[in-house]
This record gives sequence, structure tokens and C-alpha cells, in this order.
Amino acid sequence: MVAQHETQAKASQGNARATHNPWRSLVLSYDTTHESDAARDRAFVYHLQRMHRRPTLGVDLVSHCNLNCACCFHYSPVAKPGFLCADDYKRDLALLARIEGVEEFFDAICLMGGEPLLHPHLADLVRLTRSYLPQITIRLVTNGLLLKEASTMLWETLKETGSEIMITPYPTGIDYKNLVEQARKQGVRAILGGGLAMSDKGEAFFLKQPLDPTGSQSPTDAFLACPLAGSTMQLLEGRIYPCDRGALFGKLNERFGTTFAHEPNDYLELSAIGNAREIDDFRRTKKPMCRYCAHELAECVAWERSSCSASEWLACSSDQ
Repeated sequence: MVAQHETQAKASQGNARATHNPWRSLVLSYDTTHESDAARDRAFVYHLQRMHRRPTLGVDLVSHCNLNCACCFHYSPVAKPGFLCADDYKRDLALLARIEGVEEFFDAICLMGGEPLLHPHLADLVRLTRSYLPQITIRLVTNGLLLKEASTMLWETLKETGSEIMITPYPTGIDYKNLVEQARKQGVRAILGGGLAMSDKGEAFFLKQPLDPTGSQSPTDAFLACPLAGSTMQLLEGRIYPCDRGALFGKLNERFGTTFAHEPNDYLELSAIGNAREIDDFRRTKKPMCRYCAHELAECVAWERSSCSASEWLACSSDQ
């Protein structure tokens, strides 16, 4: 399967302007378009390149955050404070672990949020993850603000389970190099990464990609343009979703009264998955919920703290 995909990607790259691509009907079932064939072929090549990378599987341990970035893809600034229940997580891990080839399929299981360091039982959840998934990379994704206050128990747990830390740097005045060194002194691998980008002038910015509450966008076009679809999958309440922001629509519904909805083809039930190939096939196709992504309105915006206004996430919205 993987070798076949790689072969097709090379062929697509060498003929990006081809008028016919046999994978169109197989992978995307192209339906409507307002773009040129050349533009859509370039998007399709990008899609294939993205799908050759192993995806990550995110798990939000905490719904809220101590930093609250404007346009947060996990909608943490407008989420009610909440913590993942260990029993619920254990149930999902047990189902996940029984899937054939799942640990080799995912690049990592990312423990995130919100801000995961806010969880009062984080060390227990890390150990629980390792007990069910002994081989997978465990990656704690954090803004780093609370790392200096992390308990000895947490550091020991991260070291003993072979977990790594991904620290997303923000313009908050924190010495991130020092945080990385602190982690390494504890015997824990730490890297800098995440969703914040820098301009060539050294200015930090976020990607603002509004959602269309009417659901009138082209699912095909949105899926092809999405930097997340199929590469940052999300585990939530017994289901695997193809992207994190689509999985977490409920936070916006609760805060702003929107009616974002999931259809059965938007997710996989953990209990119904037999092997990792089923997950791989699932992530390669557009989903009904892609109709909410107004990808043409995406823009780079300066990083700032959230004002919790609807306009940070919704297209054509009146702030509430």
C-alpha cells in the first residue's frame, strides 16, 4: 500500500498539469470545482505528499489553557475547564491497543490540550498510555509555561516511559533554550515545535482559518488545501477523527450556539477498527465535515492572546 502511494506521488509530481489522474476517483471522488485543472492537480500532489507522512494521534487531556492564543485550533480559550477522565482514557486505550499495527502506523500519540501540564494526574495518564502502548512514541505537547514547576514524579515518569516533550515557543519572554536543557538534564528528550510560525522578520504569527457555520464550502477543495487533514488525527470519546479542529467542534457549539455536526463518515469507531490499514484508508478521503472549512479565508495573523470573540474562529460572524 505505502509503496504504491509513493510510486503514484512521483508520477503526479512529474505531471502536475495532467488533465487525467486515475487517483482522483479512487481517493477523492472529485465532484465540483471552481479552480483550474492545473491548480487542483498541484493541490492533489500536495495531498499525496502529506499522506506519505505517518500521522500523529492527538489526545486532549485538558480542554482549557493557561495561555489562550487567539485562533487556537483546539478552541481552548472558549472551552469550559475540563480534564480527561482516567477511566474514559483507559477504555479508549484498550480499544486502540487491540488494533493490529496501530503502534507502527502512528508517528506518535500526542498528549495535549489545552495545556496538558494543568492536568492534576498527568503522570498517571502518561503511565497508562505506556502500559497499553509499549512501543509507540509518547509526545507531551506543551507551551512550557509550567515546566519549571513540574513535579519530580512527572519527570521520573517521562524518563521511565521514554516519553518526549514538544515545547511550542510563544513570544512570552520565556527562555525556551533553558527549558530544553532542563528537560535534558532530567533525562527527557525535548524539542521545539508546534503551531506557531515566524516571519522572515522574526515576527510570530498564527494561521487563522475561519469555519463556515453554514457548511456551504466544497469538501473536496477544503480537504486538498488543509494542512491538517489526515496528518494530525484526533482521539475523542471512542472515535478517531481525521483532524483535531474538526473533532472538537462541540466547544464552539457550546460557546457560540453554532450547529457544527458530525456525520458517521467523519470518524471511525475504535471498536469497529480491525487494523491500521483501515485508519490509513480513512484518512485519505475528504469528509462531510470538510464543508465547514473556509480555506480560502485563511490568513496569517499576529500572535496575541484571545479576546474570545467568535470572529477568531467563525466566518461572517457577529461577535458574541
